[in-house]
Amino acid sequence: MDAKTNIIIQLRDIWLQLKREKEELVIKLESENLSDDEKEDFKIAVEGADKVYEAHIKNIAMNVKNNFYSWKDVEKVDSELAIEIEKVLQSDS
Repeated sequence: MDAKTNIIIQLRDIWLQLKREKEELVIKLESENLSDDEKEDFKIAVEGADKVYEAHIKNIAMNVKNNFYSWKDVEKVDSELAIEIEKVLQSDS
């Protein structure tokens, strides 16, 4: 496996973890037995998780934009991640 692929795999693994954590927080936020304070805490946590997730996606997209590796390289590792990267690249255009 070449260095680019290895880096993309590591970034993909972080992306998957961030995505999973964000989804788990949303599920907890939607729980019906939370107090108002707990709901507010989870709402803040979800907002923070969204920001971290988006920053990670933008970082990967900037690597593509700066030709560190290509969008096709990302697509070979994970097509769903490539779609997320493509959205960011298109919104920057």
